[in-house]
Amino acid sequence: MSSRRRGSSTSRRASGGISLRPTTSRVRSAIFSMLGPTGPGGFRVLDIYAGTGALGIEALQRGAASAMFVEQNSRQCEVIKGTLERNGFAMQGTVRRGSALTAVGRLTGEFDLIFADPPYALNEFEELFLRVDSAGLIAPDAIAFLEHSKMTELPDALPGLSLSTTRKYGDSAISVYRAQALDAAPAGPAPEGN
Repeated sequence: MSSRRRGSSTSRRASGGISLRPTTSRVRSAIFSMLGPTGPGGFRVLDIYAGTGALGIEALQRGAASAMFVEQNSRQCEVIKGTLERNGFAMQGTVRRGSALTAVGRLTGEFDLIFADPPYALNEFEELFLRVDSAGLIAPDAIAFLEHSKMTELPDALPGLSLSTTRKYGDSAISVYRAQALDAAPAGPAPEGN
């Protein structure tokens, strides 16, 4: 029975179409516990490859100020909107339909908490965060949780972010990145007086 379950989970990840693979409750719990006792209180949240929107909606339930959801599938966008309305978060949640790489370039503002959970076969984190960083979406103290296959190794740094830790949960892994401190301007010769 367990091998059948494992197989169905694997085929669900590898199948075409939506490739919907919601983050498990165990992984969600681990993510929010890593935020510490204050959780996401007051955070501006960006949930990329949102799927069901579970991560962004849980952040709102735990006190986040707002959440932006980016999802390519129109049906899933409607699911997220419905869930936001049912939970009283229609004014705090915004859903943007489009591919992650295109949609993030159209966003404005900074986000304190970023979730990125693409289909495991889609490893575009570097290109994605190049666009996220270029658009100025990473707040100075931002933290990003990237969910991926445990077989995928992510770099020590992504544009605007530095790897803090990676934790594995079954066949999933969460890589936690933090905003890079802006480097001080390189020291050069002192300007000459007039």
